[in-house]
Amino acid sequence: MPRFSRYHLFLMMEKSLFNAVEFYPLQELYMNQLSKLCGRGLRYVRQYGPAQLYYKIKERRERNQAEAGYEAWLKERLEEEKATVKEAEELSKKGPLISVLVPAYETPPLFLRQMIESVLEQSYGNLELCIADGSPSDQVRQIAEEYAGKDSRLHYEKLNQNLGISENTNAALSMAKGDYIGLLDHDDLLLPGALYEVAGILYKAGGADAVYTDEDKVNMDLTHHFQPHFKPDFNSEYLLSNNYICHFFVVKRELAQRVGGFREAFDGAQDYDFILRCTERAERVLHIPKVLYSWRCHEASTAANPESKLYAYEAGKQAVAAHLKRMGIRGEVLSTSNYGFHRIRFHWEDPKILIKSFANLNGQMGVKVVYYDKACNNSVTIPQNSDYVLFAHVRNAGLSEGFLEELCACCERPKVGIACARVYDKKKRLTSDICMEGVKDSFGGSMQGLKEGCTGYFHRAVLHQELVSPTDCFLVKGKLLRGVDHLTVEELCTHITKQGYRIVYNPWAVVYESR
Repeated sequence: MPRFSRYHLFLMMEKSLFNAVEFYPLQELYMNQLSKLCGRGLRYVRQYGPAQLYYKIKERRERNQAEAGYEAWLKERLEEEKATVKEAEELSKKGPLISVLVPAYETPPLFLRQMIESVLEQSYGNLELCIADGSPSDQVRQIAEEYAGKDSRLHYEKLNQNLGISENTNAALSMAKGDYIGLLDHDDLLLPGALYEVAGILYKAGGADAVYTDEDKVNMDLTHHFQPHFKPDFNSEYLLSNNYICHFFVVKRELAQRVGGFREAFDGAQDYDFILRCTERAERVLHIPKVLYSWRCHEASTAANPESKLYAYEAGKQAVAAHLKRMGIRGEVLSTSNYGFHRIRFHWEDPKILIKSFANLNGQMGVKVVYYDKACNNSVTIPQNSDYVLFAHVRNAGLSEGFLEELCACCERPKVGIACARVYDKKKRLTSDICMEGVKDSFGGSMQGLKEGCTGYFHRAVLHQELVSPTDCFLVKGKLLRGVDHLTVEELCTHITKQGYRIVYNPWAVVYESR
């Protein structure tokens, strides 16, 4: 990174924000918000340093440029989906009843109408919209009753008082009669084919406990869609790092009731807590790799201004901590420099050891180091009678503090067979891609070559997650390799995964190739 004084960084940030605001295109903001955004930037500099802010702005700008064609791409797909209306009508006759739950509170009239219409005008018709209204005024009631008078699928209840987001949602849940319930914020939108896609995947798969979709953001007057979130298939490891599922989440009503609905103690992150509890008990969670939900951005929304609800991020940490406790996993939930994204420091009982290189590591703590050349894809000799085997493409490298502890703690968790490190080459760029199953990102490329300091798409380069293939340095439990003499890395991974074990990425174990 170039050297900047804080004053020069502020000037660069002020100029760059017009094109590179992380959560909202500045062209859509009023000028009086510029000072707020700059204030956020300066607070970020004080907490995390100017280098991280520099890379944050740089990455957001590059991603905005990559997604320049997103709106045209989305419109083309919406046009294609119009051809499925007849199929949606047919599926509506045999598909499940889906109850869309909306907790409303003083929703602006235009936003409320647009939300209601986005549901009632779905191509899939076997639905009901359940609105629980905690507003002191009657503005939501008047509009909801107007629509209910024209469409019996809308069910409305005026609550005696505002019970908070969780209890208001529970009130909507108690109104639902559907086989499945879907969660919709009172000012957001479902895209026209959302419920058809949900019902379709459930029909084809013979059912599931839960389904979720990709999503994007839309400005207040619905003229601009931006920042699509292309998600992986269900990834429990990644879900510990952040609520990547978020919208649109659909779950069996019976399961939603069995886990106890929504909990007031987690208000602000009640959906995260709910999703964690549902997926803990779910046998099958499906992902639809299509953008089907639009998250409206306005000044009070966390989508536009993440600092508007800092309490929500603390509630999210508590939701993950509660999940770890329920699952019997010993670990500490830590904040990162990105709001809403967490680091899990898993506990490892062995004594702390100081190992700074592979040479120091080999033979210690029951660990054998095996070097391989990924370009040749030759088979390697598998050591026997070792507690762990560390496979590394890089030979001369420095290791981050706690490197072995991080990998061992990860590897010792149930059904984790391979624990992968984050590996940088001599130019401090990632040596391999970091890829999860099911991501259909039409605007992004490989993370291979990503410079240190950058975090990648939705910060995935620095978050725990399950991978489809390992990075260039990974630890394997020795017992999983017993009786195996020679394997290529690809064959080794197949051997491990066929035994029911996962490949997990731990970005806090870092390898730096020596110059």
